[in-house]
Amino acid sequence: MGDTKINLGSGYRKLDNFINIDNRLETNPDMVLDVTEGLPFGNDSIDTVVAVDFLEHVAIGKVVPLIEEIYRVLKTGGSFISVTPDAEHGQGAWQDPHHVSFWVENSWLYFSDKMYRDLYGVKANFVIRSLRRVESPGRVFHLHVTAIAYKES
Repeated sequence: MGDTKINLGSGYRKLDNFINIDNRLETNPDMVLDVTEGLPFGNDSIDTVVAVDFLEHVAIGKVVPLIEEIYRVLKTGGSFISVTPDAEHGQGAWQDPHHVSFWVENSWLYFSDKMYRDLYGVKANFVIRSLRRVESPGRVFHLHVTAIAYKES
């Protein structure tokens, strides 16, 4: 049996061998869904979650619950791959009036560092495998993050 992989906020950038999810019917995703209301997958059932240019479109008050939902469905050792405009470098985070949350490297501490997780009661526990800043044309920098779900048995 193959890996189960989902592509959140797929828009018109659907990925082969992924369940492409978007809240807009016109993008013709595999599943039309408002993911801030939950993911229709069982606990520990997903191998990979990809979210490219997606998290910045999730309202700041819904980001933590969504990431906890992603964590819930990921298998132990499953990958969460995120690409967001870097609010600390370049204009990409601020130029789009549709962005409603903003991301910097330290944003990932709240999902990976025990002290920050405990301070706010965050259940999602990720080990950051890689975090790098990549420049695109037009002075747009993105944070490319690969986070691995860590679940104690």
